[in-house]
Amino acid sequence: MVNLKNVILSIIFILITTKEANSLNSFEIALLGIGTAFIADQYFDSSLNTTNRYQLKNEVVEKFYENRKKSVSNNYFKHLPIQEKLLLIEELEKNF
Repeated sequence: MVNLKNVILSIIFILITTKEANSLNSFEIALLGIGTAFIADQYFDSSLNTTNRYQLKNEVVEKFYENRKKSVSNNYFKHLPIQEKLLLIEELEKNF
């Protein structure tokens, strides 16, 4: 992590080296605060997975179509949307 001392020194350096003074109204300050909090919340959010459920479901269907298997695992089938379940059932009915 970034050292707190370095952050404070960099803020002071930026404040000292600026040549212009710009005033912000309360609306702009509120937007800066909300935006900073929103970005920090997204950056430190660890609840999201790198894999997407939709991608995993598509991979299962693609594997099925590629291999033309006669059976599909119950675990995979259970998590598919109803449209894809119906497609799989239809394909299995054609093959018998």
